[in-house]
Amino acid sequence: MACYCPIVSAQEGAVATIDKLMSSQFKANEPGANVLVAKGGKIIYHKAIGMANMELNVPSDTGMVYYIASNTKQFTTVAILQLLEKGLLSLEDTLGKYVKSTAPVSQITIRQLLSHTSGLNGEGYRDSLNIPKGNTRQADAERFAARNIAFAAGSKWLYNNTNFQTLGYIIEKITGKTYSEYLTENIFTPAGMSATLVATGDEPVIKGRATGYGIFRRGMVNMVLHDIQEFYASGGILTTVRDMYKWNQALKSGALIPKKTLELAFTPQKLISGQTVPYGFGWYIDNLHGSAVYRHGGAVPGFMSETFYLPQEDIYVVILINAESGVIPQVLARIAAAELTDKPYKFQRGEIAHQNLGKYAGVYENEKSEKVNITEENGKVYWQRLSGRRYEVMPSVTDEFYFEKDFLWLEFQRDEKKKIDRLIFSRAGYTPNTWKKLEKPTMRLSETGQEF
Repeated sequence: MACYCPIVSAQEGAVATIDKLMSSQFKANEPGANVLVAKGGKIIYHKAIGMANMELNVPSDTGMVYYIASNTKQFTTVAILQLLEKGLLSLEDTLGKYVKSTAPVSQITIRQLLSHTSGLNGEGYRDSLNIPKGNTRQADAERFAARNIAFAAGSKWLYNNTNFQTLGYIIEKITGKTYSEYLTENIFTPAGMSATLVATGDEPVIKGRATGYGIFRRGMVNMVLHDIQEFYASGGILTTVRDMYKWNQALKSGALIPKKTLELAFTPQKLISGQTVPYGFGWYIDNLHGSAVYRHGGAVPGFMSETFYLPQEDIYVVILINAESGVIPQVLARIAAAELTDKPYKFQRGEIAHQNLGKYAGVYENEKSEKVNITEENGKVYWQRLSGRRYEVMPSVTDEFYFEKDFLWLEFQRDEKKKIDRLIFSRAGYTPNTWKKLEKPTMRLSETGQEF
């Protein structure tokens, strides 16, 4: 007798939906991507899409090597935490201990570098591209430290590659090894990441390395990476999606650092004001429908990346792309991960009783004092901003609607009395923007959004 296995069937359906999603975003005859999805430690989806090299007509395969850009910061973080475990540094060590500097820069802590709250000025590797040939990592770090501080350390959060470039030098100074040597010996090899390396500018031929492109309005162009060694500790790693899966497995198992120490990286940091920021050490701390998410994106000329992990559900998504384009890997990863949960994003029309649609109508305002009109006409709901055209938004499930394109999503939320008091506008939960409902009737707007 055949056995009906609803769990397996549900997963197969989710995988089919993920495949349809990814295939819709990359054309077979254009630069593409490698995508891997794992659940419960097992790979359930791994696919290469599109072309690895346009000039030579080479299609992508599942072993392609890509720059992961700022996802490199995860590795720099773990290297620092390994040194912490060995007693070779403290998170409260100040920059002055390792880099020639004066106050207030010299008082910046390693914790603040890891969490982008240091106030260090500069643009990291973009600055490094302009230094004279032959300059050392020490010279880089000292030059960053010599600049005026952008803000008092710990008072603000500001993403800056300079923080991790400096951490790379600290790793080298403590260990006496290059950043590449340290990561190879202490992370890549123990994790079994045989296809992973740090760009040094003089590496041998890299088998399976994809070529980077840009897909813009003016057409497709080659994106050339100059002085690739300068991406360094903030963005210089090349790898495959399968090696990134091995990386996630190694982190989960405690093979590289104890789990208790790794939790430091997944703890949202606080400013001196007490405000919590959505960043730990080398990872953004996010959520998907209330479940914790540890994620990061990355981009260098010709390449984009996204890693996305739900620890409670043990769902891991990694997307590596060999083109800069309108594709947003952060959104694709959210939708793919959600598909494996009990609350997927459904971009298909659901059924909501017509008599219930009017409750969403009203004027909503965001923190910039911008207003949007939500109206209901003949069983349809519309979104229209002042001076903007009107768009129909389709119902998905109760209180959630979607636009016809770009994965734009509306979620209406309620107060303690179950009355709608705000809406969240996002791309499937990515970069959410809150609009509060005003106590006023809907505006009368023309087709172009002009108020009568």
